Amino acid sequence: MTLIRSGGARRVALPLLAGLAVATLAGCAASAPAADSATPAADLPQDIVFALKEDPTCLDPQQSSVTTSLIVGRQLTDSLLDQNPDTGEIVPWLASDWTVADDLMTYSFTLRDGVTFSDGTPLTSEAVAANFDAIKALGASASLANGYLAGYAGTDVKSDTEFTVNFSAPNVQFQQGATTMSLGILSPATVAETAEARCQAVVGTGPFVLDSYVPNDAVKIVKRDGYDWASTLRGHEGEAYLDSVTFPIITEPSVRTGGLESGEYDVIQDVPYVDEARFAGDKYHLYAKANPGVPNSLVVNTSRGVLADEAVRQAVTKGLDRDKINVLAGSTSGKAPTSVLTSSTPGYTDLGDTLAFDADAAKKLLEDDGWTLGSDGIYAKGGQPLTFTVTAFYAQDVLEAAQIQLKEIGIDMQLKMVSSGDFFGAIASGDYDALGAGLTRTDPDALRTLLSTASASRWGIVDDAELEGLLQEQAQTADVDARQKLVDEIQQIVAERAYVIPTLETVQLHGSRAGVEGITFDSASRLHLYDAAVVSN
Repeated sequence: MTLIRSGGARRVALPLLAGLAVATLAGCAASAPAADSATPAADLPQDIVFALKEDPTCLDPQQSSVTTSLIVGRQLTDSLLDQNPDTGEIVPWLASDWTVADDLMTYSFTLRDGVTFSDGTPLTSEAVAANFDAIKALGASASLANGYLAGYAGTDVKSDTEFTVNFSAPNVQFQQGATTMSLGILSPATVAETAEARCQAVVGTGPFVLDSYVPNDAVKIVKRDGYDWASTLRGHEGEAYLDSVTFPIITEPSVRTGGLESGEYDVIQDVPYVDEARFAGDKYHLYAKANPGVPNSLVVNTSRGVLADEAVRQAVTKGLDRDKINVLAGSTSGKAPTSVLTSSTPGYTDLGDTLAFDADAAKKLLEDDGWTLGSDGIYAKGGQPLTFTVTAFYAQDVLEAAQIQLKEIGIDMQLKMVSSGDFFGAIASGDYDALGAGLTRTDPDALRTLLSTASASRWGIVDDAELEGLLQEQAQTADVDARQKLVDEIQQIVAERAYVIPTLETVQLHGSRAGVEGITFDSASRLHLYDAAVVSN
């Protein structure tokens, strides 16, 4: 086995405004290190089968935040900018250069020449403007993308290749957002479609083209002829090496791992942590990268139930032995979280003491708050048992480990495992006690996205004027040191008041047979298949 890790998995504190200070010299950023690239075998078919763990549901990267969907969407869609996953540096992609105003309210771009969408339409400033306008029109359907466009005041088109994106208030996170798939650029015809139609078929400028999508069955993409505008972070130029990638939807983990062993699948999504050792041989590669952003957590709704009580939330935080959860999940790649941001996120602050396991302290918090341990081993107050429900659509093993630990200290945490669609439906309705989830973002602004009352993609329901003010202030602060102080304070408040209760730092762990190489991660732990190829063993 070859274990291929991104540098993002180590403990780092990247600059909060990576690349911003040198944005006016962005055209010089081509010296950034490129990804490793495979050498395709001339005598072997360049077609692979990549088993997904679930139906993508929506292929539109501007609307979806689900990893499975984005694995497909990244291959179809390019972004204005790219971000080095190891250094955080921002480099050109569809934009050849760009400048950022000192007040962070205008961002001016120049597009590279010769780029077209796969339907033959040229990439122009008008097309980019149509994308950003359409994202705003999508509203909650594109909640994450709309978070990056907070305060969007329109795009001024100056020529076919020059445009300026305007904001009504400073927007520090837009530059990094421009590297993401959420702000990936789609064809004018695609963005003119309804939200539902866009989920089934998208046209981008990417190195692959959607061939077919049969929900709950399979997706197939094929190489884009004539593609020649990869980011400088990629390992080669020109067209992709692979001719096609077929993504069967295989929901049972044992079927995916068995298929990798038998050769039925060339690549599989989400190797279970407990199966890492199973692929410890020269026949396989494992690809591991820690998600930046907010770790797997309990994201709470403080407007109802027992979690409206801060003492209860703090007891839940102290009642979780995160090191043991990491072991019970079987992870050798993951780690116990020590903040409400993952350790690979720019701006991360170590709050290990705040999140330390202390069962006795958890019980004392509850008893000082008037809770009494019942004969069933569960605390109660005023006839109300200390119980709440977590709604989630993945990481059931992590949640079950947390459930066992909390029961040992008298807290009854129930699990409600649902589909991804029902999960986001619960968010839209606010009908949940807590969510079991994390949010991937290579910027500490992930906490604003998750918690701000002004965020279209808010998951945690929190009414805290002090926190809200800090969340908005960091989003409008250009000075690196000043922003870091704000981000430090935000993390401390969120952890101490237990608005987000971390459980595990998620590691994306995928596997391939040894004959497939060149798979790489972007800065948000999503996969690039542009440099992938079938090679001689």
